[in-house]
Amino acid sequence: MPNRIHREIIGGHLLIIGGAEDKYNERRILRKFLSLAGDENANILLIPVASDYPEFASDVYVQAFRKLGVANPRVLRATSRQEVVEADSDTLLENITGIFISGGDQMRLASILGGTKIAQKIDKLVREGNIVLAGTSAGAAGMSASMIVRGESSSHPQRNSVTLSPGLGFLKNVIIDQHFSERGRLSRLITAVSYNPQNLGIGIDENTAIILNKEGHLEVFGEGTVTIVDGSEITYNEIAEVKEHEPFSVCGVQIHILKDGLSYDFFARQPLPPPDEFLLPDIE
Repeated sequence: MPNRIHREIIGGHLLIIGGAEDKYNERRILRKFLSLAGDENANILLIPVASDYPEFASDVYVQAFRKLGVANPRVLRATSRQEVVEADSDTLLENITGIFISGGDQMRLASILGGTKIAQKIDKLVREGNIVLAGTSAGAAGMSASMIVRGESSSHPQRNSVTLSPGLGFLKNVIIDQHFSERGRLSRLITAVSYNPQNLGIGIDENTAIILNKEGHLEVFGEGTVTIVDGSEITYNEIAEVKEHEPFSVCGVQIHILKDGLSYDFFARQPLPPPDEFLLPDIE
């Protein structure tokens, strides 16, 4: 099968979380973030600017990471774009090994952080493979070049039921949706992919994450599932022909549902063979 996504270079790891990850008990996803960032040697930066209450959001994560052994997590403390522009990005990012973008409103995140010096430096660090970049909920949705900022959780795909906007652009040719199964968002992700089938749709359940490495291998991690919506082989798509908020037909969409431990090739757009423990034994 030919590669159907341009091989945009991802130098390090991206950890993309569907929201509502455990912050108080096992903290399995947060532990994974720290292991990718260097465990006891991790230097992490929290970016809570998507939240209407960034101080509260940062306090929750600071406490969680301290419980996991990070003595002094850094925080980008800002409530406006001007404060982000004025922040000392060199000091915040010095020797950093992991960056965690928390949830809230992805439009707020992009409008405050997008295009700033610190965002440009983060992008460079990601491309060079020097850090692990994590985002949860709005922080996950905002990682991509195109993001869902508004959408209806309808029973079927409808034209104009989803609004897309430019994201931070750390990841190209993908649309991330979060709180996926919990909020019934399959129809809106199919609609978003139908706008431009070049984009791969990835719907991530709560307390569930994907780990994307530089080879383009996407591994599912957590208690829920990840839904992949691939429109690259769509043969019929009438989204442009129907009236606003009318249902539309689309044929050839591929959907894959993956649980913890299964993987997907982001570039080739195909699931990877499951580990042996997922395979049924031969019956003689």
